[in-house]
Amino acid sequence: MKLLSYYITILLPLPALYWSLRFFDSITFCIGLGIYIMIYRPLTDGFRLIDLGLLRRKSLWKMFFTMSFYNIKYFRELYFVNKRQYDSCN
Repeated sequence: MKLLSYYITILLPLPALYWSLRFFDSITFCIGLGIYIMIYRPLTDGFRLIDLGLLRRKSLWKMFFTMSFYNIKYFRELYFVNKRQYDSCN
């Protein structure tokens, strides 16, 4: 997964969340935000780490329980390193 496509993937649901806040009640927004934070972001971050070779597919479940640990540990790789750059460094 390239860095630009990763950013598009993590930002894609935000207009829908804004739309749900604007046109629906706050409960719908809170449910959508909860799904985004607890399910969508760990999955996208986990798949990015798997693609970079920093996490095994078998360990994807760890992203749901220790999400903040992996986001801090691999912050640079998640948000700043393109896959081609990472492959050339290793």
